[in-house]
Amino acid sequence: MRAMKVRTTGQLAVTGVTLTVLLVGSPLAVADAGAQAKLFTGGGRGPTAAVAIESAIGDAEASAGAEQLYTCALVGEPLVFESFNDPNFGHVFRAEATVSCTP
Repeated sequence: MRAMKVRTTGQLAVTGVTLTVLLVGSPLAVADAGAQAKLFTGGGRGPTAAVAIESAIGDAEASAGAEQLYTCALVGEPLVFESFNDPNFGHVFRAEATVSCTP
C-alpha cells in the first residue's frame, strides 16, 4: 500500500497557479457568450510539483483537443500529492487539474 501525502503549502499553491496561468493563458479568452464550455480533468506526475501540474494540464488539454476544443482556462487550483515511497519512482509528485474549454 502506498502512502501519499497531500501538499497544501501556500508557496506550492502559488507556484502552481503562476505556472498554470502562464501555460493556459488568460481566462478572458474563454469568455465567449455563444460557446458552451466543457470541463476536462487531467492527471500527471513528475519529479517536482511544477512538472506534475504541467503534465496534468497537458493531459486535460489533450482530452479537450480530441473534441476540437482548443481554448482552455484553468478551473480552480490544481491538486498536488507527494509520495515518498513509490515502488517505481521513489519520491514523486502527482497532480490533478481541471480546465474549461471551448472551440
